[in-house]
Amino acid sequence: MNAFRCLWFWLCVSSCSAAEPFFAPAQPVASVAVDLHPISVQANQPVVASFGVPLARGSLAPSALSSVRVLDGGVEIPAYVAVLTPWRHRNNAAIDGASVRVVLVQIEVSFANVNQAKRIVVEYGGVARTLTRPARVGRASTWSAVSSGSFLAADSVQEPRVIATMPAAWLAQGVLRTTQTLPFDASNGAARDDPQAMDNIATWPGTQEAERAMKNNFYTVINEDDPNVTVANQCPYKTAFEPWLYDRAATMFALYLKSGHLKPLREALRHADFYRKELNASGRFSLNAGDTKYSFNESLAYAFWLTGDDTFLAPITATANAHNSTAHAWTAALSFWTERAVAFKLNAHAIDYEVTGSVARRSNVDAMIQSLSAHQNGLPGIPSPRIDGGWYHTGAQHGDWDPAAYGASTWMTALLTDALRRAYATAEDTATAQMIRRSGTFLSAALRTQSSFYGGNLLAPRYVIEHDGTDFAGTAAIHDQEHSLDVAAALAWADYFGAMLGQRDAALQSTIATLYRTYDLGVNYWIEPTSPQSGRAAFRVFPWRMWGWEHRTSDGLSWALAAANAELFANGFE
Repeated sequence: MNAFRCLWFWLCVSSCSAAEPFFAPAQPVASVAVDLHPISVQANQPVVASFGVPLARGSLAPSALSSVRVLDGGVEIPAYVAVLTPWRHRNNAAIDGASVRVVLVQIEVSFANVNQAKRIVVEYGGVARTLTRPARVGRASTWSAVSSGSFLAADSVQEPRVIATMPAAWLAQGVLRTTQTLPFDASNGAARDDPQAMDNIATWPGTQEAERAMKNNFYTVINEDDPNVTVANQCPYKTAFEPWLYDRAATMFALYLKSGHLKPLREALRHADFYRKELNASGRFSLNAGDTKYSFNESLAYAFWLTGDDTFLAPITATANAHNSTAHAWTAALSFWTERAVAFKLNAHAIDYEVTGSVARRSNVDAMIQSLSAHQNGLPGIPSPRIDGGWYHTGAQHGDWDPAAYGASTWMTALLTDALRRAYATAEDTATAQMIRRSGTFLSAALRTQSSFYGGNLLAPRYVIEHDGTDFAGTAAIHDQEHSLDVAAALAWADYFGAMLGQRDAALQSTIATLYRTYDLGVNYWIEPTSPQSGRAAFRVFPWRMWGWEHRTSDGLSWALAAANAELFANGFE
């Protein structure tokens, strides 16, 4: 974002009562710098670089694809250009397919120095391309086997021979994740931070603490925390399913989309390829094929969009199919229903629709939105009066509280509203916006202030609450500090949609700030600079899935706060 646009952004949000538009503004004429990183190439030997360029909605019509040019040192070079995916819309034919969401670019390059990236520029909206490569090439020409680092030759994982990165400001427009974000602060570099230096800083302004943790804990989950960490304390991502819950690879992509850094993108592509090859024909993950909680397609879609490799296409649909038997329409007679299960189904079906444009998938998403709206409004069997905004169901259906009592989960609601935001992007419908807004009422009611092992009395969500706002007994009454970030992000989006709809809850601003402070203090609690001396990670992540549940759905927190709460955000919650 340039200085003028940044200044305009803050002034507009501070002075206007309405929220910033959900979608980034169209850019009919633009150019983006692309850095090509040689991964598996020989010096001075031509190689094809294949990559996708995400474009804000309305920027480029498919009929204007001939205006996409690639410049090397200001000189046009031959390029193969095609539409990978158009922008789709479930209820507006004037938007559906009218502009390009991701454009595929393939060029032939060579590197005199295989340790140095090569910068090219992709532009569109101006003069027509004059140099075109004749045909699209596939994985055999653009990917190669991985033999060192996070995966070894025996793992049969591949990665692109050349990886393309783009500036964080371009990636943060929300084209792939569908929700906008703000890029990392310039001081948050690609390298793992010094644990002692991080431990010495109790709190950071804005959301920088979360962004530092997203990066530093990334190094922990790929076992690059400290060389003294013992094997027993390293993440077993090749052999255990637990680290993959909440889509491990998608969280790495989310880190790349906020930072523009090569390392998380390279690991995301490697992990997405490992995950792809471990899926069976039914879209189930081999490390836990009996549980569809491990069937994801978000990372597969990002791998497809950022490389153009259509090897990921069939698994995108297969993983969505894996959720077909999950009941999304709640009734009191169901033996199982959770917000998480429905969130994973909705997210998978929505993404498959985005990629394929399947009419059946579009209908599936429509049906899920209708069912969830009716459920939130109160279906037969759900007690009344109740706290508004929750998707209430019985303990027998969920498994964490009294079997006959009706309640809802805070952290699972955060997962569900993330999927609802994804669905909103292809409909922009009031029903979905209202569901997200109303979820904030439930989440706010589930917050409690009590003594924390982080120190002092802190606000945090209950693990679950009853429909009338009371607390269940036993483990269901957990003061769930470790879900402070994802719930804070869900509240920030509820506030954003409240601002969009002109129905804001004035109390949410301070609530979000107070809850985020709990997360901020908690991050420092888990930084242990001397732990490697005992074989443990300095940037501790426990359980391994925690990195995904905290950061995959909270990547847009900074933007949601800035778009609806500019003054609060600018002051760093102080």
